[in-house]
Amino acid sequence: MRSGQHQFTHLDFLGPQKISSAIVNGSTVTDTIYHSIADFTFNDLNGNAISFGNQPPSYWVFHFFNTGCAQPCPDVFRNLFDVVRDFKEAPKVKFLSITTQPQNDSISVLTMFEKLNGVKAPQWLLCRGDSLSVDSLMRNSFFLSGNAGNQALSQVFLVDPNRHLRGIYDGSDLMDMRRLKDEIKVLSYETRKNRNK
Repeated sequence: MRSGQHQFTHLDFLGPQKISSAIVNGSTVTDTIYHSIADFTFNDLNGNAISFGNQPPSYWVFHFFNTGCAQPCPDVFRNLFDVVRDFKEAPKVKFLSITTQPQNDSISVLTMFEKLNGVKAPQWLLCRGDSLSVDSLMRNSFFLSGNAGNQALSQVFLVDPNRHLRGIYDGSDLMDMRRLKDEIKVLSYETRKNRNK
């Protein structure tokens, strides 16, 4: 019989990091402060407020889109549908697709779009917010160029229960979305392992 250790790869923390120092019991203790996604409040198609604060701790998959986006949005939605299907028995994995053009994407337009793309609440939600709030979230939390154009709408983001950015994927690339599936599982294992320490 032999015993060994499992080899396990952790996901990186993405975005800027800060080193914080403090004196504790006469000793200097340093800690790394990782980039966090800002809280937000958007509405789903039923008018429910969606934010980090009113949801249980979850693994979040964020994606920005608008219904007028001819490319790459259809490919991204098709690939996201496949990812969501794999996690339908995992309610802690939440998928949030946020329109970048709420002035054009009314509730009725989004409701039709939801049906056409197989989006099923409550695990996968289409959301609207005011344009300035969406733009701020895109620029400051996800480092996108804002909601003026479609150039950033292929990107999909994985966020951990502590609101740290842990993965960025090309939603139009099938292989990259398979990597997202794998990394959601890695993140889940990492979270459970840290909880049991």
